[in-house]
Amino acid sequence: MGKVIFEGDDFKRMLRTDMAALQRLVDAKKFGIFEVKYKDSRIKVEIRKKGDDIIVKRWRPV
Repeated sequence: MGKVIFEGDDFKRMLRTDMAALQRLVDAKKFGIFEVKYKDSRIKVEIRKKGDDIIVKRWRPV
């Protein structure tokens, strides 16, 4: 059984309702880049699988 790892401080400052919406994406095993609410705006997050773990981090184009 893997665990969910949130990378970055953005997720610690997320509102509870926004985090619940993000958690629903993770629970549904959706992988890729998604746009989610973050306070008054929207950010893009990347959800990917690494081994048994699921990595969630803010996606920024290079």
